Amino acid sequence: MPSDFDEWPDEPDEPDEPDEPDPEARWGSPEEDLVSVPSVEIPGEGEEEGAGVEIDGDLAKLFWVTVVYANVALAGISIGLLLVAFRGQWGWGGGAVAVGLFALYRTYDLYRTYQEEFGGEGDEGDEPADE
Repeated sequence: MPSDFDEWPDEPDEPDEPDEPDPEARWGSPEEDLVSVPSVEIPGEGEEEGAGVEIDGDLAKLFWVTVVYANVALAGISIGLLLVAFRGQWGWGGGAVAVGLFALYRTYDLYRTYQEEFGGEGDEGDEPADE
C-alpha cells in the first residue's frame, strides 16, 4: 500500500516491466524524424525601418496621449460606477466618474485637434470627385 510520502504512487517499482508499454516510444525521435524547414530571407531584415511607415512625431505623441486619456476615462467611469452601485461610496465613486468624464472630454478634444491638424493628410478617398 502506498504511503502519503511516495512521490509517484501509481508508478511501477521497476521501470522495465515487460507488460507495460513505454509511453514515449510512440513519438520516436523528433530531432531525427522532423522534416528540415528551409530558411526564408525576410526583405528589410535588420534595418531600422520598422513596418516601413514613417509617422510624424507630433502625430505619434497625440496618439499616445489620446490612448492614455481613453484608458483613464474607461477606468474612472467604470470603477466610479461600481463604487457607487455596489458600495454606496458616493464621494470616491463620484470623484472617479468626474475624473473619467474629464478624461473622456480630453480624448474627444484631442480627436478634434487631430481632425483639424492631420485629418486631410493621406485621405484621398474622403475628397469629393470632380464631375
